[in-house]
Amino acid sequence: MTETTAKGRIVVGVDGSGASTAALIWAAAQAEPTGAELDVVTVWLHDSMLDDASVNRTLEEARTVHLHELESLVTAVTKDHPGVTARCSAPDGDPAEVLTGRAKGATMLVVGSHGRGRLREALAGSVAKACLRRASCPVAVIPPPARAPESPLGRRLAEVVPGKA
Repeated sequence: MTETTAKGRIVVGVDGSGASTAALIWAAAQAEPTGAELDVVTVWLHDSMLDDASVNRTLEEARTVHLHELESLVTAVTKDHPGVTARCSAPDGDPAEVLTGRAKGATMLVVGSHGRGRLREALAGSVAKACLRRASCPVAVIPPPARAPESPLGRRLAEVVPGKA
């Protein structure tokens, strides 16, 4: 992986939840004035019980689905931040392990406070908590804006993903 030198790199974990989309929006706003690059990652497991994109798809087909969804979201979020550059990736594996590994040498790791459901959290544990314990850089944990739809972040989320705020 190539390290961004002068202006930094912000790693953002995105899983499709409102909180992770809010994390991406927040990270883009942080990257714009600093010139930091966004390293946007969606981590998933190729398992048809836990991942809808994996049903009846090979590993690479499912990865393509996840990457396409992530790229669409990143495009929608960064359109209002023309100076922000973003790299997208969709590795499979343990989310906390992948994110903290990716965050080595980063300026910051940004994640949402809650993922895509209680079953997944019960099975995998809290990714945000694990990132706070393991990351070698500062970690920002962004709460779901649905609790405050009138906030600037909540309004921006409603613009990017209608029905999520």
